[in-house]
Amino acid sequence: MTSIYDGSSTSARLAGMAFEAVYGECAQAEYTGIALEYGTLPLADVMQALRADQWLENHPEAPAAQRAAIKRATRDAFYTDTPAWKRQVVAQAPEAALQALARLAG
Repeated sequence: MTSIYDGSSTSARLAGMAFEAVYGECAQAEYTGIALEYGTLPLADVMQALRADQWLENHPEAPAAQRAAIKRATRDAFYTDTPAWKRQVVAQAPEAALQALARLAG
């Protein structure tokens, strides 16, 4: 388990997340949230996509075709546009929520 707040997560610091609405709507409630990450590609492929995306950020003069290919590879590293992958994500989300509730209940 990692946290974006204590520096243990590899994720960038995030803002504007939907769960923040809980604090505005239910300020009196104690809130415990989770974020699930779903695998798409081997780690080395994901890292290569992220490197290419960073390179693109530093090279705005890159040709349109190269830019589009890099953006597509970055998207593919985090999202698989197939019905099977989407079904797995939908199935795992409630399973993870139930597991979290079981652990919180002690």
